[in-house]
Amino acid sequence: MSLPIGFPGKAGLPRTIRGGSVARSAGRGLSCGALFLLLMSVLAPASGAQEQKHFDPTEAPITEKSKKVAPFTSSDRLRFYYHTTFTPFALTGPVLGAAFTQWTTRNPPEWGEGFPGFGRRLASGYGRQVIANTIALGVGAIADEDPRHYPTGQHGVRRRALYAARESIVSRNASTGELMPAYSRIVGVYAAGFVSNLWYPDRFSDIHDALWRGSTALASDIVWQEFKEFWPDVRRILPHR
Repeated sequence: MSLPIGFPGKAGLPRTIRGGSVARSAGRGLSCGALFLLLMSVLAPASGAQEQKHFDPTEAPITEKSKKVAPFTSSDRLRFYYHTTFTPFALTGPVLGAAFTQWTTRNPPEWGEGFPGFGRRLASGYGRQVIANTIALGVGAIADEDPRHYPTGQHGVRRRALYAARESIVSRNASTGELMPAYSRIVGVYAAGFVSNLWYPDRFSDIHDALWRGSTALASDIVWQEFKEFWPDVRRILPHR
């Protein structure tokens, strides 16, 4: 899962937020709201299913070694697609991406500021995510790819962090478990970057900007993979209700 963040392309560079206290307060409110949605979307399902080891369709159900896992079936693929596209959980990336852009670059400026601008950036980010995931669904089926996150089953922060970063561009064969390029993820985010040219302003809708959006979406997936790798450790040390 990537965060469709609206980083600037050639037409604009990050700029310091300007305006009075109202604009600053609105920006902080959006950021706080985004973080709240993130925590709720991740923690809420876990609190009701702490005894279910495999409730998360985005993570491979393994304990120690990544190859000790059942084949990734067509039903698993559809559950993965639905969970990462049409559930409240799926809004986490677009909300954070829109909030980050609203707080920093506010690109494209034609979309405005405040809540209307945030809404446009959120709709754009979610649209890109739906397009990317839908294309990835088809590509993954053709390539027989398992796009889930595979925990390392290893120890050491550095080793696990490097492994998780690799997961953004590497997947596994759904039948054999062997490593393979993450074709579905790569094709999906770049295709979505080009399709989104249809609704971006003209100066943000050329080949360079499409490639930039695809690259930032792929890079943001590293953050997601790191979160998936280390979140179980954080959850274990949090107070249980």
